[in-house]
Amino acid sequence: MPKGRELVGLPVISQDRGEELGRVQDLLYDEKTGILKALVLAGGNWLRQPRVVSFEELQARGPKTFTVASTEAVGHELPAGFRRWQEIKGLRLLSRDGQEVGLVEDLVVDLPSGQVKALEISTGLVNDLLEGRQEIPLTGEVKWGTDAVIMS
Repeated sequence: MPKGRELVGLPVISQDRGEELGRVQDLLYDEKTGILKALVLAGGNWLRQPRVVSFEELQARGPKTFTVASTEAVGHELPAGFRRWQEIKGLRLLSRDGQEVGLVEDLVVDLPSGQVKALEISTGLVNDLLEGRQEIPLTGEVKWGTDAVIMS
């Protein structure tokens, strides 16, 4: 299963014109359902509104590209109430009893469903190099805060 960082940078291509509409810059994640809700596309200048593709609009979902039926699938409003992938990195992961498990480094995503299955965590540079990063399955209750993620 790919991680969020492997999805960022992938092209989004319209099937009707065969043209690249942009590359994924960010992912919008619904922390209540555990599903990716939209892709934010890079491109344009700083005066432009964001370019967003709802995950439901995607015809093909990875692993090397995303496609949409037409250019009309691209919207210009960020849906409210979702967490950005860029904001997740660096959050502390705590157990229910307050023990720090590590720092969240990424999401592990099932494609084509968009279901986030696990969090990739870091327990420090030395441990990451010696043992690799751990993937903690998203089972049980998960509370997302501004500074930490708490799992039961």
